[in-house]
Amino acid sequence: MGKLQLKKELATMTHEQIVQVVMDAYSARKETREYFDFFLDPDVDKLQEKTLARIDRELSRSKHGHSTSRITQIRREIKNFAGFDPGPEHVRNLMIETLRRILVREKYVYYKEAFEKGTRKLIEDIVQYADTHAIIDSTITALSEIARDPAMGTASFRTRMLSRFMYAK
Repeated sequence: MGKLQLKKELATMTHEQIVQVVMDAYSARKETREYFDFFLDPDVDKLQEKTLARIDRELSRSKHGHSTSRITQIRREIKNFAGFDPGPEHVRNLMIETLRRILVREKYVYYKEAFEKGTRKLIEDIVQYADTHAIIDSTITALSEIARDPAMGTASFRTRMLSRFMYAK
C-alpha cells in the first residue's frame, strides 16, 4: 500500500475511525509508539541519547580484538533518527558524534575493510547532508577538528578516513 492509497482510505473514514486506527498502530508497533511519543513530546536530546546508546551497543560488538560492528546497523539508526525530523543540525550532529565514536573505538579494535569503507561512506553522507541543508561550513570545521584531534583513533586511521579535511580551516 502506498501513501496515496492510504490517504484515499483515510479520507473515507470518520474522525473516530481514524483515531481508532492511530490507537491500534500505537499499541501494535514499538516504532509507531516511539514516533507518536516524540510527536507529542519532541525531546530531541532524549531521542539522540537513545540513538547513541544503540549505536554504542553496536560499536561494542567485538571478538578477539576484531570489531564485529555492522555499519549497516549504524546507518539504519541514523536514518531512523532522521525519520523523526528533529531538524538538520541535530541529524548532522548525530552523524558527527557517531563518526567520533567510531574513531575513538578504533584505537582498541581492528575494523574490517567493509566497515572502513562504510565509515568513508558515512563521511561522504555527512558532507552531502550538510551541503543539502546549508550547514556545510560548520560541518567542514567540525570534520577538520576531528581530523586533527589525536584522541580520535590512530593517526593512520584518521588520515585514511579524513585526509581531505586535515588542512581545511
